[in-house]
Amino acid sequence: MKPIVYAYPRDKEAIVARLRPRRALYDRSVLQGVYRIFDEVSAGGDAAVKAATATFDGVELDKIELTRAQIEAYAASVPAPLRAAMETAMAHIEETNRALLPKSWTKQIRPGTVLGEKVVPLDSVGIWIPCRKGPLVSTALMLVTAAKTAGVKEIAVGMPPSKDGSADAGTVAAARLAGAHRFVVGNGVAVIAGFTNGTESIPRVAGVFGPGPGGIAAAMSVAQSYGVKTALGLGPTECVVLADDTADPRLVALDLINEAEHGPDSAAILVTVSAALAAETADRLRDEIGRAAESKREILRHVFGPEGTGTIVTADSLEDACDWVSDFAPEHVMIVGTDRTKADALARIRNAGEILLGAYTPFSAANYAIGIPAVLPTNGFARSFSGVTSRDMVKISTVGELSRRALEELVPIVEKLGEYERLPGHVQAAEARFR
Repeated sequence: MKPIVYAYPRDKEAIVARLRPRRALYDRSVLQGVYRIFDEVSAGGDAAVKAATATFDGVELDKIELTRAQIEAYAASVPAPLRAAMETAMAHIEETNRALLPKSWTKQIRPGTVLGEKVVPLDSVGIWIPCRKGPLVSTALMLVTAAKTAGVKEIAVGMPPSKDGSADAGTVAAARLAGAHRFVVGNGVAVIAGFTNGTESIPRVAGVFGPGPGGIAAAMSVAQSYGVKTALGLGPTECVVLADDTADPRLVALDLINEAEHGPDSAAILVTVSAALAAETADRLRDEIGRAAESKREILRHVFGPEGTGTIVTADSLEDACDWVSDFAPEHVMIVGTDRTKADALARIRNAGEILLGAYTPFSAANYAIGIPAVLPTNGFARSFSGVTSRDMVKISTVGELSRRALEELVPIVEKLGEYERLPGHVQAAEARFR
């Protein structure tokens, strides 16, 4: 198996066709199914969550919520070296989220006119941590730490159960370490519906966050329609390595594998102006896939095979390459090359969940250790959305105050606009203060 190399813009239509699955995260039928589960959970509570878990996950649950003893046992079972790595990663994530967290402020912008913003953490959040493709302790650390740093008082974590109904120990340990208070297991859509409506075991929350496949992404959008704050477009992973001819093809191949190994629905793409780098990377990918862990080899062969979305693109110019990247709007972008290449590409790329600079900033470092957000928009949502951080875990109230003199100066504006909009009460409320 050798990855196909396309030329851009010459092969534009062929590239579009190969990557078409990345244009739609879910369709109307998925959304309708999600609404049905939400209705069932709203009416049936825990029983509906258990029924959905039996139907869609093949797991019969006795209980949905973990007991305190279970939580502590899971946390205690994690080996000390893994716990130490979690603690260091969490410290870096907290440091980043504290820097990103907006702060309340007020300012007099005109004589007698004060405005500002009051930043308040959400009262409660639900965090969904997928585990089907493997444990994602990094996602637990990212999202729970963001909520804790924002000052959220109640943090509940949901995850799919294993076949015996238990939870993943490492995920529970990571989330507990980061500050989660409650844990539930069950079908993902049903648990998100529980976070939205509340059940006997699942708390109703003000915000719900977490990545997953199309059904989970659809559930997040439905939760938002109920007035629950969420982040949209957190689907299957995708990455782009944008590289010039100075890049090491073996390292590029390994960086593509880094993201492709998440699952067969991953997208891993090299975009380069160097035909030589494209050809060498294709050769290296074939070799590295042959040496990959047996558990990941078939996934990688699918991603870079005829039915996958792993792709190599040679662009006519750096400008064309950056335009293509911005149009694709990937979750992760890594720019590898000279200082000039990095600066020019950073300036030109408009749409990306994250942008990593240089050969020493691999996706794995960003996913696990730097502290920057790694729960990021996919499937083109980076055109409009950003990664999940402490900023998502707060809400902002605008604040305004006028002196008598300042209001008096604004009354003519209120009069004219109120008269045109045929809202006399607006006008009277302002004028009455001066009669």
